[in-house]
Amino acid sequence: MFLRDDTLLLLRLRLPPHHPLLRLLHYAFSPEAHPPPQHPAPAAPDAADLWIAKALASAALLRPHCLPAFRGLAPSPLAAAAAVRLAQCAGSALRIFSALHSPPLSLPPSEKSYSHVIASLCRSGRLRDALKLFDQMTDQAGYLPEAGFFSFVAGSCTNAGLLDAAATLLTKGSRFGCRIEPYAYNNLLNSLIARGRAQDAVALFESWIQDGLYSPDAWSFNVVIKGVCRVGNFQKALELVERMTEFGCSPDTITHNILVDGLCRVKQVNRGHEVLRRLQRDGVCMPNVVTYTSVISGYCKAGRMKDALSVYTDMLESRTKPNTVTYNVLINGYGKASDMESAVRMYRQLILRRCPPDVVTFSSLIDGYCRCGQLDDAMRIWKEMGQHHIQPNVYTFSIIIHSLCKQNRSAEALGFLRELNMRADIAPQTFIYNPVIDILCKGGKVDEANLIVTDMEEKGCHPDKYTYTILIIGHCMKGRIAEAITLFHKMVETGCRPDNITVNSFISCVLKAGMPNEVDQIMLIASGHASASQKVPSHQSQRLDISVAV
Repeated sequence: MFLRDDTLLLLRLRLPPHHPLLRLLHYAFSPEAHPPPQHPAPAAPDAADLWIAKALASAALLRPHCLPAFRGLAPSPLAAAAAVRLAQCAGSALRIFSALHSPPLSLPPSEKSYSHVIASLCRSGRLRDALKLFDQMTDQAGYLPEAGFFSFVAGSCTNAGLLDAAATLLTKGSRFGCRIEPYAYNNLLNSLIARGRAQDAVALFESWIQDGLYSPDAWSFNVVIKGVCRVGNFQKALELVERMTEFGCSPDTITHNILVDGLCRVKQVNRGHEVLRRLQRDGVCMPNVVTYTSVISGYCKAGRMKDALSVYTDMLESRTKPNTVTYNVLINGYGKASDMESAVRMYRQLILRRCPPDVVTFSSLIDGYCRCGQLDDAMRIWKEMGQHHIQPNVYTFSIIIHSLCKQNRSAEALGFLRELNMRADIAPQTFIYNPVIDILCKGGKVDEANLIVTDMEEKGCHPDKYTYTILIIGHCMKGRIAEAITLFHKMVETGCRPDNITVNSFISCVLKAGMPNEVDQIMLIASGHASASQKVPSHQSQRLDISVAV
């Protein structure tokens, strides 16, 4: 039926024998390759469009200069859309789309072609190309996508961090009359708040509802209320709660949990507790474990352990089951208050109520014992943690190493440091190394301290101003003034600016060593008015190793 046109097309393409495009086109136009389906029988133009689509896709990708040969066939928009869908990846889809809808063919692009390419670009992470094509689709071609497609593209932008672009898309879609689901707006607002842009989220939210662009749900309000609570604007949070009824929403337990948590975080625990009491009285939105735990945490952070225990008792009486987080908060609070008897009692309650202990549980117990100077009990808890097959984290190591150093147990501290260095899942932190370096320097073991610093740097952990200050003073105490000056130079060269404590301590050591001429140079380097690369003259270095009593 199409034999004459097919043969004419093949001749006009003038492809060399055995060219892969020729084989593709032969396959596309071969009746044997595509026997007509028996049931249901499609209309003849559909089959023709499919054949032409395969030829268009092949030519666009392999021999774009052959595309003018298709003008005699007058491909339909349906065939062009099918050609785009044949692409194996977003890049190929965009190339086919651009080739078919630009000169010399200049086929009018369909809405389906636009949507397919834009969706492919979004899924492959090419959001900027997708947005450019989306604007072309709406502003130049005049197509109005469905609300679901607006949501999809806006969601892709939100997930990729292009939050302003997502906001523009949602506003544009709403002004076009698309009934976009609240989920798309909520997702964007939540992302803005998570990135520290709570004010932008609130402004956007209020402009949307003022212009009637969308109808927020309870989740929408909860997201924005959480944002304003984070920045401490509780008056605004209460105003938003009042406005919920305008849109047929009611504050739920999550809404109240956000308010309680926000109040407790800014040390307004009494107000947070009052919200909890109101929930208990009203009985409409019953408080849950999160509500109680937020108030308990607020009291614990304020050191008001009697009030925290009172709320915990109310929690049990209301038959709200505490979880691991609840007990961790109480254990940590009692530990910081040096009441380890109560902390252990809460730990036993945790076990009895079948709440699984975690690394925070054991770290809190270890920290409490260390604060009380009961380091042997802390070591016992460390071993118990291993019996529960729970691995210590970086903060657990930090607590135990700091405490061992305070008690001058440097050998054990070094052992824990070596254990930490063997853990591939923990990135070493400078604040863990510093106490060990300090205790070694104070004990006159400067060479061992230098080895720790070298090991630390090999692991990609760079010394900070505290590390350098400890080392500089340590070398001065050992009488190694030349090395101390070298360390000071290195400190400045690496971009670690010394503070007044470092400079004043170093100057004091240099003066005690009888070297007033070096003081001006140190002050100039510290202030940035002299180069740190300037070396101490050799005749001076010979007299710098003078023991200093600090």
